[in-house]
Amino acid sequence: MQNSTPKKSFSVQLAEANNTVQAKGLVLSQWDKSICKADKSRFKALCAKDGFWFSLGEICLELLKQSGGSRTDSALLKDANLHTVAKQRRNEAMKFVTNFKVIEDNKLIASHASMTNLLKAVDKIINPKVEKDPVQPEVETPVEPQDEVKQIEDKSSVQSVKTVSDIATEAMAQCALLEGNPRKELLATLAQMVKDEIGLSSNEDEVVPFKAVG
Repeated sequence: MQNSTPKKSFSVQLAEANNTVQAKGLVLSQWDKSICKADKSRFKALCAKDGFWFSLGEICLELLKQSGGSRTDSALLKDANLHTVAKQRRNEAMKFVTNFKVIEDNKLIASHASMTNLLKAVDKIINPKVEKDPVQPEVETPVEPQDEVKQIEDKSSVQSVKTVSDIATEAMAQCALLEGNPRKELLATLAQMVKDEIGLSSNEDEVVPFKAVG
């Protein structure tokens, strides 16, 4: 199988080309076909200032400028013989040139073997991730005063047990306190009748649960 890699080095071929965008673009398009993402042996040389990536980035940035700065005109790409180079590779080359100083200052070329990974490292330097806020310790919610009162009432509200006879006797005692009340004698009579009736019942000791107040 014939090796598609150009025999001469990229810098030599670029130097031999006449100083036009079309001639340089033709050399770049030929080398583009021979570059493999996993080609570690040549990556450092391709990233040099006279190498493939820098040269491609410079020409693509110039074509982008000529196109108005937002999108490269397809006719200009074709005229420069770069229409066969993938858009992703052209974008990576432009980003490489734009951030070349950062790349050099941090010696990123020596520690990477592909442009994609190298540019990811650039992104981490330019836009470092903001550290997450430390986990705040859980704080116990303070008990509101009314909640404290309610808790005390709940604890103190003990369920008591009384017999029906006890309830009737207590009712009579309450009637005795109704001084000046015209219904005092009537209520006392009714309470006595209830007690007498309970005395005749076999269920006198039946217990009745109720909540003590106070």
